Amino acid sequence: MKLKDIHPNIKLRLGMQFLGGLISMAVIPFLAIYFAQKIGTAVTGIILILIVISGVAGGFIGGHISDKIGRRKIMIHSEIGVFSSYLFIAVCNSPWFDLPYVSALLFVINMFCGGMFQPAAQAMIIDVTDSDSRKLVFTISYWLGNLATAIGGIVGAFLFKTYLFELFIGISAISLLSVLLTILFISETYTPSHSPELQKKPNSKNTFLHDFAAVMKDKLFMYYIVGAILIFSLEQSLTNYIAIRLERDIPAQSASVLGFDFLIDGTKLLGFLRTENTLLVVILSAAVLFLFKKWKDRWTLVTGMFVFTVSFSVFAFTNNLWVLFIAMFIGSIGELMYVPIKQAMIGDLAPSNARSTYMAFYSLTFYGAMIVASLLIIAGQWVSPVMMGAIMMILGLAGTAFYSVIMKNLESVGNEAEAETAVSS
Repeated sequence: MKLKDIHPNIKLRLGMQFLGGLISMAVIPFLAIYFAQKIGTAVTGIILILIVISGVAGGFIGGHISDKIGRRKIMIHSEIGVFSSYLFIAVCNSPWFDLPYVSALLFVINMFCGGMFQPAAQAMIIDVTDSDSRKLVFTISYWLGNLATAIGGIVGAFLFKTYLFELFIGISAISLLSVLLTILFISETYTPSHSPELQKKPNSKNTFLHDFAAVMKDKLFMYYIVGAILIFSLEQSLTNYIAIRLERDIPAQSASVLGFDFLIDGTKLLGFLRTENTLLVVILSAAVLFLFKKWKDRWTLVTGMFVFTVSFSVFAFTNNLWVLFIAMFIGSIGELMYVPIKQAMIGDLAPSNARSTYMAFYSLTFYGAMIVASLLIIAGQWVSPVMMGAIMMILGLAGTAFYSVIMKNLESVGNEAEAETAVSS
């Protein structure tokens, strides 16, 4: 599949995804600082928890409704909610008003609307792609996401503290643009079939709880969720256990790169490693996709996850700067190998009548990984760095094993389908 063959909906969504990611990364990383300064640390913790919970709730509700009424309506109403909340947040932080508690409520509403939007938008991409084209689309999506993270973080760092009102006015304008583009140019990709019998029965199999129970009974998809949590927990550890260990074990020291001398400590080293990862993803995404396009998806995914696991496990115990930078380089290559295939797999696992619901479940992998990464911090107080590296290796290999089983099952289904097609022809 070539870029010109991508569905118009996806081209627009990728562009708006970049702008949306830029918006998020210009705001979300700085919310804790903002609320801590305005209303205190204790209340800030409660607010941030409510914001996360609202996003999860919005995802489940939006995913369920999207599978019942279609993608476009949910996307439009959700984006209007995001735009409206950002506009009122701008007013609450304007030269005329300073209303941090109202801003907190509006951020909860904003995250709820954003949570509703995501499953429908992701399901729309799956609706208009097949297994092969999804790899290209998700590679582009992943590349744009990392680029947005890099640029959005810089924008937020310069504007959030001094030009907060102007920043939110600009964000509101971008949100309004997204609403207009969705209304004017995005077409519906899924029309659910409505059964009159089901609609008359409030306790029928068309209910919210039944839909999610059905997803949880999907053994292969649950393997996918557990595997995703295990693999993603390694990446989350970079800003949890690994960040704490680097700060503790690497004292301030002089370093030299290309003739430039500078001081580096554990915190600065973490920043350099994260920047290296982001730059490598942005620069090498297309190259890695091209290099491994002739490999079978199963082996590309398994190899990439194995390389990623080994590399990130090294971060748990080594203090050698060059080894850490080399491990990040190799780990980033592994990440680029497996991520597009892993994301594209959802389209093969999720049935067409429940894709948004499945995507809502998938969003939980982020929070599950955060919990596992937090548990690793606790474990790190009791075991040695080398043992922590072994634990991270086991988690990564277990996640890889889950995905190997999933890919093997999908390949078997594909081979059976091909055989039936050959017989019928």
